[in-house]
Amino acid sequence: MTSQQPHLVASSGFQNESNNYGKPFIHVCITQSLIPSMLLPYSSHGKAISRPRYPTEAIDFIRTLIPANAKVVDLGAGTGIMTKFLVEDCHFQVTAVEPVAGMRAQLQQNVPGATLVDGTSWDTTLPSASYDAVMIAQAFHWFDDLKTLQELHRILKPGAPQYRKGYWKEVWGTTEARGLFDTPLQHRRFDYDMPFVRDRIFPRILSKSYIAILPKEEQRTLEKNVNAVLDDPSLGFAMDFKSGLFIYPHDTDLYWCSKK
Repeated sequence: MTSQQPHLVASSGFQNESNNYGKPFIHVCITQSLIPSMLLPYSSHGKAISRPRYPTEAIDFIRTLIPANAKVVDLGAGTGIMTKFLVEDCHFQVTAVEPVAGMRAQLQQNVPGATLVDGTSWDTTLPSASYDAVMIAQAFHWFDDLKTLQELHRILKPGAPQYRKGYWKEVWGTTEARGLFDTPLQHRRFDYDMPFVRDRIFPRILSKSYIAILPKEEQRTLEKNVNAVLDDPSLGFAMDFKSGLFIYPHDTDLYWCSKK
């Protein structure tokens, strides 16, 4: 589990505008897993254009879990990739909580229909027992601790279903977490391989937040390694010469549980 430093670490990468590369839990937390995990620095603009979207099947499934017209919090909303789905496809009343100013600026442009809040997972600033669901999309690894779960428990309406998705599940096995939520987490996986032209593969790789804080020399070495993989068809990333596209393997994992 993380110590209470991740918002600062994330911000150090997200606020870097010099790089041109381009959330019921309900607590639902959705994370894209890259196979293999090859990953370099990025700005909020780079994140907005480079991060993968979500499969239609996953969004449709979320709609079966969260009531229509629900009040939903998108926690760690970033530039609003998931927020846009929640507002425009699911038609939820969405409050997007994001601590990084650069991300909020992009989100406001991308999803004007969402309410924006400057807050963290430990202090959302939102009223108690007021929301039907909390969505966490590709962010739970930054704040997977008990203080986060306690804040989520506080802002959710009594009896709201909960969803959680992520690979960082240790906190859910604690006695304290089991006292707050029905565990273990339930799980469903969606295949979501994506076609990419080569010049968009690096921006996608660079959108990984934990790569943004690597030393420049490590980033350059990683870039060379990625190029070597793309240049060697025997490693499984051969380009389709007819379309000019590479197939970029992804899975979308959806985890959920219910508030006690």
